[in-house]
Amino acid sequence: MGNVHTFTSHIKTDVAAVQATRNNNANTPTYFSMANYDLAAFIVFTGARTGSASLTAQVRQRIGAAGTEADVTGAVSTITTADGLTVIQVRGEDLNVTGGYTHVGILLTETASQAFVVGAICARDRARYKQATLPA
Repeated sequence: MGNVHTFTSHIKTDVAAVQATRNNNANTPTYFSMANYDLAAFIVFTGARTGSASLTAQVRQRIGAAGTEADVTGAVSTITTADGLTVIQVRGEDLNVTGGYTHVGILLTETASQAFVVGAICARDRARYKQATLPA
């Protein structure tokens, strides 16, 4: 049958934001290297929502593992629906590569002083190098 790859051979998944209740605050983004990938999709999942709570989900870029952070233009979503999923995609070419940005993360902010349960997963896809195991 040859070399058959599994789902995990093509897509690298990581917890981007542990499920937590946001109330007039934001998470600290975890950043993931895009060095070996062409696409990242942040799957944002929501749970319980109080009153007029809403979330802003903003994909951020970072220089290296601990450098300067900035927004990725256009990679933002306002979420008002409880118990739902939102997917925000960012391509490698969306990053300011000439500025040295190589990592992506997601900033989840609730600003209405209402409780909103939220979490996120980062799925990186389209590995640039075909191989049996995923790059870091």
